[in-house]
Parts: sequence; C-alpha cells; structure tokens
Amino acid sequence: MKKIVAIIGDPREKGTSRVMFYQYLAYLKTHSKTEVKIYDIRKLTFDPNLPEGYRTEQTPEIIALKQDASSADLLLFSYPVWWFNVPAVLKGVIDHLFWRGESYSFKDKKFLFTGPWRKKRARLIYTVGGMELQHRLFGRPALTALRYPLWMSGVLSVKATVIDRLDLSIRKSDEYYKKKIVRAARKDLRFLLKK
Repeated sequence: MKKIVAIIGDPREKGTSRVMFYQYLAYLKTHSKTEVKIYDIRKLTFDPNLPEGYRTEQTPEIIALKQDASSADLLLFSYPVWWFNVPAVLKGVIDHLFWRGESYSFKDKKFLFTGPWRKKRARLIYTVGGMELQHRLFGRPALTALRYPLWMSGVLSVKATVIDRLDLSIRKSDEYYKKKIVRAARKDLRFLLKK
C-alpha cells in the first residue's frame, strides 16, 4: 500500500486550489494500492508563529501530521499564491512540519542527499490569479517556500503543477485545468507503483 499525505493549504472554504486538490485525489483514489491521509490547514489546531522557536510545543495534530509525513511515499501540497507566496497559515505548517532534528539535521549530517525523507516524492499544486510568468520574474517564492525545506529533508523529487490565469480574461477552461491535474496525478501514480 502506497501512502499519500495530502495537505490542502488554502485557508478559504472554497477556492480553485481546493477543487484541484480533490480532482487530483479522486484520480489517485481510483487505485486500490493507495492510502490517502488528508490534512486541511483550516482544521489544524496549532500556533503558526512558533513563539518559542524550535522549543514551541507541538500540538497532537501537528505531531500526527509529522508522523504521517515521515512514513509517506508522496507528499501533496495544494495552495493558492497570494502576493507571490504561500498563505501565512501554510507557512506556519511548513515551519512545524520541517522541524530541525526531525526532518533534517545539520548536526547529524542528515540533509539533502542523506536527508531522512529521501526516496519520497512531492507534488505541489498551486493556483495563481495572474500569469506564472509574473511569479517566475520574482523568483517563484511560492514554489521555493516548499521546495527548499523538501530538498533539505531529502525529498529531491519535487514536481510542481501550476494553475494560472484564473483572474484574467485569457483564463483557460475548467476542463483544461482538470486534464492538467489528472495528468500530474497519473505521473505520480506511476512513480508510486514503480517504488
């Protein structure tokens, strides 16, 4: 059984990133050899600010998320891009999930190629109201906010699917976006089944 930990990083109740998230999972759930654990940042109880830094006490939900993530084969993050970055509460989840000494360790030399999460894959699905080109011009901070901690943890296979132009007159059709999401899910499923 291949384990997928799916994190919906959209603090809104409704939004395109949620729709894409569930379309992706619908495809994966059609295969009997996958197990999906969903975490919704709207429902997680935790302090995203780390008031005590890495001494901040972890809530039971965050501990469960970290345990599930460490045993997952695939990590899925779906989120909107706001001001060229991830939503603030998702940044808080990132800070808790990629905890020093757990998901990586400089002291024990467990990072990048020797990171404890190596051999995993991550799929990032993010939505942009404007064009991805604009996001790229600013260095893609909404991608690097997750890609760098994933790399540090040893997850070097980080794939991104961008759904852009959502607020523009040149928006693509919903069917176009759905096909793009299903294509990404199909690729990830092939990866999981080869492992």
